Amino acid sequence: MEAYHTCCIIDDDEFFAFNAKRLIIESGFAENVLWYSDGQRAIDGLVGLLIEDIPLPEIILLDLNMPNKNGWEFLDEFSVLPLKQRENVRLFIASSFVSPEFLEKAKGYDLVLEYIVKPLTKDSLQKISTFKNK
Repeated sequence: MEAYHTCCIIDDDEFFAFNAKRLIIESGFAENVLWYSDGQRAIDGLVGLLIEDIPLPEIILLDLNMPNKNGWEFLDEFSVLPLKQRENVRLFIASSFVSPEFLEKAKGYDLVLEYIVKPLTKDSLQKISTFKNK
């Protein structure tokens, strides 16, 4: 598995975020992991990176059900960032809630490459790695 420089977890579940971060680092999937507990903090943090001329994370793992700004709202706001600034980002929904409605809605976002069902595993990371050059 080829390592990414930075992976971003956007999820209000601290237990999931802690375990996902540990798995990502221990498996060599990414060198750095950012964590935001809701969509609003994530948008603010990612825009802050752009202001500082720091590249966005190559991978974003996005939960859907969060306070303040949910995953769908995050996607709507993230999608209006200039393509040049987000063109190297690979975005995946990581949710424990799977419904035909959510799966269909996710397909409506060009940004979303895959819907990953929690918990995050080495197999999940391997699947994400197959999107490296897409």
